[in-house]
Amino acid sequence: MIRKQIFIPRDQDEALKRLSQRTGKSEGALVRDAIALRLQQEDEVSKKWQELLREWASRPVDNQPRIWRRDDLYSDRVSPK
Repeated sequence: MIRKQIFIPRDQDEALKRLSQRTGKSEGALVRDAIALRLQQEDEVSKKWQELLREWASRPVDNQPRIWRRDDLYSDRVSPK
């Protein structure tokens, strides 16, 4: 494991201590659990966004699939150099 030193507000420290006493888990274990949960949530959100974008990109427009490049999106805004 890697040691990290963090600063938390007093109210979070008090809540962490109460939760530690109530669950029997160490404060460090609770912090690690919270970090793991947050990272898992981020992964799930990212996957959902990717699924949504794939779905959106596969929908036809005027019976044609959406095929575009990033440059195409800005071609009317940027003059050729």
